[in-house]
Amino acid sequence: MSFFSYMRTADFWKQIGLIIVAGVLVVTIVMWSLKLFTRHGEEIKVTDIRGMKMDQLAPYTEEFGFQFVVRDSVYSPEIEAGTIISQSPQPGSVVKRDRTFYLVVAAALPPSVQMPNLVDLSIRQAASLLETYGLRIGQRISVPSIAHGAVIRQLYQGEDIEPGTLIRRGELIDLEVGDGGGEQPMIQDSIMVDSSDVEYMEESMLIEESAEPDWDAESF
Repeated sequence: MSFFSYMRTADFWKQIGLIIVAGVLVVTIVMWSLKLFTRHGEEIKVTDIRGMKMDQLAPYTEEFGFQFVVRDSVYSPEIEAGTIISQSPQPGSVVKRDRTFYLVVAAALPPSVQMPNLVDLSIRQAASLLETYGLRIGQRISVPSIAHGAVIRQLYQGEDIEPGTLIRRGELIDLEVGDGGGEQPMIQDSIMVDSSDVEYMEESMLIEESAEPDWDAESF
């Protein structure tokens, strides 16, 4: 039987019908799977959770499947520890279910920094360097020193603090500063004198001390 003759039979059109139905079924399954995977149409507007605490986010996880990850922490004395400072995605954004949120929260303590070396710096240089490290100048104590305006000692809570010591940002550092009133060291010039010269000088002094004045009467 030729192909053209087979096309006129009911079996041929039955096979064509099965192919069409199978194709439509495959396309339908694919589209339904894509819709289920992307949750098309289930968009959620992000609310503002800044100012909230982590333990207040449970309802969002239960209802929308949101996950919350703390990406960073920042210390601020004005903000209570654990408070959410920023969020991503931002408030007002449109997201789908099971989205992960990245948060920045307020830290309980300020981070630590290494104490810089301020000795021999001017008070202005020391203040600038302390600001760079997030530290502050406390008391400025004048002490006798010829190094006028230079830092002589660096103190933390009344004790010397060595460079490199870990200290919390925002702490106060007291500085002892030279007042320029110290005494200059006395430097005496050394003169090398030969021993024979010393003996000669001593003999000359003895002669001068023992010499009698000339009381010649003719001089009167």
